[in-house]
Amino acid sequence: MIDADAQANTVIVGPRESLARHRVAASGRLYLDVERAEAKLRYRSPAVAADVSRRPGGFELNLDEPAYGVARGQAAVLYEGDAVVGCGVVSTADCN
Repeated sequence: MIDADAQANTVIVGPRESLARHRVAASGRLYLDVERAEAKLRYRSPAVAADVSRRPGGFELNLDEPAYGVARGQAAVLYEGDAVVGCGVVSTADCN
């Protein structure tokens, strides 16, 4: 599933490649000012290295490699080694 439109009662589907996300925005907070972090976006998926930019009310990630199946409402947890340096809830996930 690529997206859902509750008002129109529709689900948008497509090939696996269309699920790849390179940019993710999250509402939440950074506990430390970091420019790079390992981002865990799905419980059972490996962390992905990312550039981190602080935004009002949250942060944005530019992922080094695409992440698949990232959706609004999921947790985004940022690590530096074993330490959590930020966390939030995914608000947008873009293909670009």
